[in-house]
Amino acid sequence: MPTPLAGLGRRWPLLLAVASIAVASIAGALLAQPAALAQTESRTRAAFASLASAGIVAGAVIPLLARRRTGSRRVAVAAAVTALILGLLVFNSSASIQRRCTLQYDGRAVLIGTELTTLGETYRRGNPDQPIEELLRDSAGVTDTVWTRQSIGRCRLAMTGTYFLWLPLLIVSLASAVLAIPAGQLSVPAGSAPAAARAPAVIRYDAFISYRHGGPDAEVARQVLDALEAGGYRVAIDERDFAANASFLLEMERCIRESRYTIAIVSGRYLESGHCEEEAIVCKVLDMSDRRRRLIPLIIQTVELPAWLFGLVGIDCTKPDALVDPIDKLKATLGAPI
Repeated sequence: MPTPLAGLGRRWPLLLAVASIAVASIAGALLAQPAALAQTESRTRAAFASLASAGIVAGAVIPLLARRRTGSRRVAVAAAVTALILGLLVFNSSASIQRRCTLQYDGRAVLIGTELTTLGETYRRGNPDQPIEELLRDSAGVTDTVWTRQSIGRCRLAMTGTYFLWLPLLIVSLASAVLAIPAGQLSVPAGSAPAAARAPAVIRYDAFISYRHGGPDAEVARQVLDALEAGGYRVAIDERDFAANASFLLEMERCIRESRYTIAIVSGRYLESGHCEEEAIVCKVLDMSDRRRRLIPLIIQTVELPAWLFGLVGIDCTKPDALVDPIDKLKATLGAPI
């Protein structure tokens, strides 16, 4: 059954990364090259710029995707700011290199060097008031007559390696900024959010997700996990946070005790009579007063709530015209992350 949670989407960060890499590759290949560089090498430079741009974006964005599971936004913000600053510096540096390494000759830009040959030095000493362009004209535009081949080669390498670098850095900055944006928070008047639950001896998580394995229940659980962790919450879920060599029921009890809240993904399958472990553990750890403070039913299918959930309003995800997005309401109920 489709619910408002279906729009969350778990794959958009991966799609963002793939799109960023593709855009960087295409834009690097199409970016205008400095006019002073030999046009006979333009295809080689375009291929280099395309591969290098894609590699830079992939090397920056993919690690951010891996860290997204921890809910850390500061890394993405830092990456966005750093990439933007580096992009501006590289852009200015590239423009400076092109000014130093380019002269106009016969109506076109030509690549020059930064070190004069013996002839160039002699001309400069003998004609201190004359621009070096005069000697270039006298040498019929043969630049290595005036500048050393080594310095011309360094200028060519510097221009080839920097003219496109600002582009992948800008894309990294934009992608990182998007990854740093959390889901919207529900605006709640001051004092209307529920009071925080009594803290157990050790609190490790903001919430523990209890759900029935398989089917839409598991998919919704993972959507909730991704949405909360993207907002900076620490969330426990069995398939990732239960110790592999421990009892399933003991691990469930531990996570409920170590979480400020327990989110129950409620469906017909969750409440089946043959699947009562959640009810037993929740009732063991949380008495009725604790359940009212720390248990949040997230109802994804229209069902009659059993006695152990009686009196809890919960969050109904089955309404197609809900006034408030269920995830926003969930975050408002949880309050600020620990």
